Amino acid sequence: MYKVKLVGPMPKVSARGVAFDTSKEDKYLYLGAALQLAEAFDVHGVAHDIVYRPRRSELSETQINELLEEYCDKLDEYAKAREEKAKEQVEELRKRVSEATTISEEAKEAWLKNIDMMVDYYMQYITNEAAYECVLDRLGDEVVKTKIQEIKIPMFHRFGVVLHDLMERLEKRKPPVDSEFSVEYTPEGLIGTMKLRYA
Repeated sequence: MYKVKLVGPMPKVSARGVAFDTSKEDKYLYLGAALQLAEAFDVHGVAHDIVYRPRRSELSETQINELLEEYCDKLDEYAKAREEKAKEQVEELRKRVSEATTISEEAKEAWLKNIDMMVDYYMQYITNEAAYECVLDRLGDEVVKTKIQEIKIPMFHRFGVVLHDLMERLEKRKPPVDSEFSVEYTPEGLIGTMKLRYA
């Protein structure tokens, strides 16, 4: 089974070296929060409301991988599909660099070496992304199955981003699930509330 681990933002490779696109974060950063929600949503029967109080500490890499085995049994399927596409993109980039006529042979060689150096990193980045998508789909399945109407969570450990991504996922389902998200100040701190409406 594929495993996840922290790598960092999306790499950008050139003849001059490797840079990182910080606007495209490693989805590993959100897996802990997503998996905690998967545990919270894993209820039997109908659950109209979920009020979740997350753990105060973030999950370890080992805990994340163990929970992925439980809540994302299709991870290999998700990761293989994305990995094949990623390999095609890497090969296409290698081909474009090799065939480029506007750069010197030394620059081509440096660029190709930089690509080779970052392949494993990039594949792990893709695996982490696939795992996150897999968990979001599981969350969506649980929401629909149990007809959750309201989710409340404290706004820390990236839970807000996960709920926002889940909202987008639910809107793309057939039939779509409509949702709205609000944040309020309470004596306990910032609380995010997601309300869902089913067709």
